[in-house]
Amino acid sequence: MSALLSISDLHLGFKGLSGINNVLHGISLNIAQGERVALVGESGSGKSVTARIVLGLLQETRSARISGAVKFDGNDISAMNPKARAALRGTDMSMIFQDPTSSLNPAFTIGRQFTEVLRRRDPSMGADACQERATKMLGEVSILDPNRVLNAYAFQLSGGMNQRVMIAMALANRPKLLLADEPGTALDVSVQAQTLTLMRNLVADHGTAVLFISHNLGVVREFADRVYVIYRGNIVEDGPTQALFSDPRHAYTRALMSAVPRITGAGLPEVPEVSEDFFAPQISHGGVA
Repeated sequence: MSALLSISDLHLGFKGLSGINNVLHGISLNIAQGERVALVGESGSGKSVTARIVLGLLQETRSARISGAVKFDGNDISAMNPKARAALRGTDMSMIFQDPTSSLNPAFTIGRQFTEVLRRRDPSMGADACQERATKMLGEVSILDPNRVLNAYAFQLSGGMNQRVMIAMALANRPKLLLADEPGTALDVSVQAQTLTLMRNLVADHGTAVLFISHNLGVVREFADRVYVIYRGNIVEDGPTQALFSDPRHAYTRALMSAVPRITGAGLPEVPEVSEDFFAPQISHGGVA
């Protein structure tokens, strides 16, 4: 199966007063059309900056030094001009951010923001068509009173409702790739579960591929088809979800899994000591590349 998104030997550094501070060290990953792939690691490991490179945001940052290939649907994102990269965002690529409330503009109604999203794909789309499309998408994320929501501002809605709005907006233009950066982390557990169920159903219906960024292994195990584990800007292990969870081979992956709380009454889990294995070459369980 050919890759919709292909990242090969990606390096990222930021120019500072003392030289280049390297953040990513030759990471590679692939996502096929309709596939749900997770990028897992602790805070600061390089997950979110990888997503921003895919979106074409860091290529225009003067202090960023990027090398390697990032190809989307066969086109090299870094080789595109800024206008072409911007045209991908909100159309063929969409993103769901970690905090839904702060990601929405508090000065405009949900309806106005929805209209702007829809007109990125079709600038000639009329107000009635935008209203109809927005209402349909909000219904797909189980919002029962879409007219009230479209006339509301983000601060008038709950965090869970704003998360549903963000999912609806992200999928409104039928993107080929959805990037989800810790969606639902700021919400309670029950709303997180609802959010993941909605995402799973919607991406299946629309044939959308997903790069799911998270540090929550329990969520990843339920959602992803394949997993890449990132540590200090290196992909240290990858493979199909079931294989990776049943037989984690890298010391860092085992440490992540050992750190997950368990309701066993046996006290805190033991975490393996850091050793040279943490910096070993990438381990792959095979599967779709």
